[in-house]
Amino acid sequence: MQVNLLITIFLFLSGFSVCHGQAYESCSFTAEEAWNGDTAAMKKFLATCGKADTVNLDENNKRTKKSPHHQMISLLLNNGKIIYSDSVFFVVEEMPQFPGKDAALYNYLSANLKYPVAAREHKTEGRVFISFIIERNGNVSHTKVQHGIGNGCDEEALRVIRQMQPWIPGTMHGKPIRVQYSLPVKFTLAEK
Repeated sequence: MQVNLLITIFLFLSGFSVCHGQAYESCSFTAEEAWNGDTAAMKKFLATCGKADTVNLDENNKRTKKSPHHQMISLLLNNGKIIYSDSVFFVVEEMPQFPGKDAALYNYLSANLKYPVAAREHKTEGRVFISFIIERNGNVSHTKVQHGIGNGCDEEALRVIRQMQPWIPGTMHGKPIRVQYSLPVKFTLAEK
């Protein structure tokens, strides 16, 4: 009786570790896409493979509950192994710049933004605030709507921001770093 119970417990535990191991081994996602802001890849990673962990830090790399200087972000597998870890800065020595500075950014937005039909019909106007990260290579990633106005404007603002050419990256101590950025995209109907 006791031997059967021990064998049953052993088989149960063995099966659990194999099943858990299979779940871990069959974790099918592209970590690079999840890390670089692909929303579908990040959702798949969080649902099947692990979690994202963030820590707010001050300028001395100490944890803070106040407004952070930068944030440490890590992707962890279910077994606790860190697969990516990096910082995103909010306060930097040299902020990222759109090539050609503000005038070129304004021209880019004006030339590429298309007023959504639903927004025209409903006379929707206002600013959509988009947050994103300027990566070390200047590429835009992790785009999301911070504050939207609806009727297709939010999606249009995201589309235009995601298609931007690479920026001149922000720097700290002369080295390129990842910087959190927020940009208002204004939708105004022309007077007739």
